[in-house]
Amino acid sequence: MAGLLQALVGASEKAAHIARLCRREDPLFQLLVAEKTGVDRNRRFLQDFKTLADVLIQEVIKHDLGKEVGIQLGGGEGVPR
Repeated sequence: MAGLLQALVGASEKAAHIARLCRREDPLFQLLVAEKTGVDRNRRFLQDFKTLADVLIQEVIKHDLGKEVGIQLGGGEGVPR
């Protein structure tokens, strides 16, 4: 259980670092943003966006936590792989 908690904290720290790096350069950040449409869009919002930071953070969490628990985790945002 302690290993899982350490993996959660580590993934959180990595996620924050990725987000800070992506936001550091505003012109670059603007290139990394795409509006979600169709079935990908969350219907609760008038507009919904996806950023490269989101994708990187999801993959880091899946990798780190999957390695800790010994299984391959599913896709982001509740979508099974």
